[in-house]
Amino acid sequence: MQADEVIRKVYEAGVVGAGGAGFPTHVKLRARNIDTYLVNGAECEPLLAGDQYLMREKAAGLVAAAGAVAEALGAERALFVLKKKYVAEKSALEAAGGYVAVVGDYYPAGDEIILIEEVMGRIVPEGDLPLAVGVVVNNVETLYNIGRALEGEPVTKSWVTVGGAVKEPGIWRVPLGTPAARLLDLAGGPTAADPWYVDGGPLTGPYHREPDFLVTKTSNGLLVLPGASALVRYETMDVERMLRQARFACIQCNQCTVACSRNLVGYRLEPHRIMRAMAYPEQRTASVLRQAFLCSECNLCSGLHACPMQLSPRRVNQELKKALRSQGVAPDFPEREIVPHPMRPYRLVPTNRLMFRLGLASYDGHPPFRGDVIVDEVLLPLKQHLGAPCLPLVAAGDAVEEGRKVATPPEGALGAPIHASIAGRVEEVTETAIRIRSIRTEG
Repeated sequence: MQADEVIRKVYEAGVVGAGGAGFPTHVKLRARNIDTYLVNGAECEPLLAGDQYLMREKAAGLVAAAGAVAEALGAERALFVLKKKYVAEKSALEAAGGYVAVVGDYYPAGDEIILIEEVMGRIVPEGDLPLAVGVVVNNVETLYNIGRALEGEPVTKSWVTVGGAVKEPGIWRVPLGTPAARLLDLAGGPTAADPWYVDGGPLTGPYHREPDFLVTKTSNGLLVLPGASALVRYETMDVERMLRQARFACIQCNQCTVACSRNLVGYRLEPHRIMRAMAYPEQRTASVLRQAFLCSECNLCSGLHACPMQLSPRRVNQELKKALRSQGVAPDFPEREIVPHPMRPYRLVPTNRLMFRLGLASYDGHPPFRGDVIVDEVLLPLKQHLGAPCLPLVAAGDAVEEGRKVATPPEGALGAPIHASIAGRVEEVTETAIRIRSIRTEG
């Protein structure tokens, strides 16, 4: 299949990165001077297992799709990268003809900057993208969606791991726009007192007091954690309180910098200097504050792992990035030679040790695939990915089939179309979402 045709099909299917900010995938596939298409199968966030399931059960389709993408990019190879402990997944991919490289079981092995350095020995320049070193990276579910797109199937569902403090953890294939509360019912409900709900992984996903959020194209997990958890305490701390603590409690021990995964790969990111800048205005130079753009927000710098004063440099960096972007500051860094820290091999954080420390070990396991979720109604957000919100193509009263395009990005804007995730009738169209009710419930 020609590159232009691959890009067109991926765009029309509405494929975006199935995790993180949801960068529109068709834009990545326009890259040139690429020699390696790298499929990130590390899935390093604790308790998530959807990509592992896809690698075991959909290996042939993944390998075929990876080959098609590599050909469209003009790349010499497609390479799956997964943790060494994923033995069954590696066997399945290799049996299907895929090429596999392995990394250790540490966190955050799935950071694409770290993955590229470890597997290929290349370091993406600070503030740049993998394209700068001849690599395009997608995660496994994104590749699965690309494969379906090449067959003419749009993105209408996400693979979601429901885990943590629930009665029956599992993996479900879920229509976009499904309420999180529906998945909790399927998993038997929370087993913890004072439950909190995580949209994604426990170290990087947003925390919610109620399960009142929706499954979107970037959803890969719904985790339940007890309110007494240290994770909940850190991730729900009031921003002003967190910044005040950063100003007055930081002792400049530099343990956050010692643990920083991006610093270890050679980036000039020193969280302790950013914390010092928050405490002392005279230290707030542009070069120090701009370091926040280099943060992957992996959370190893916080009191969950590194900080003896129970602070969270990660959340400080999050706020700094928002402020800098609002002021039009760009992540611009001078070119320099980047060399991994010589102590990096000795400072890697084993996943099992981290899970034990965070109180997650009791929830670890291999949740089974429990099937497709059937819902009577979905609410499709018009913004499910990086870029501009989509514009509706339907009105209240319209009948739609599953897979029909119901919203599209503004002309010339970054984005990807949205499709009906169930067959039914459009009940409501607002500035932010489209509500569809199943035809099974009409009358």
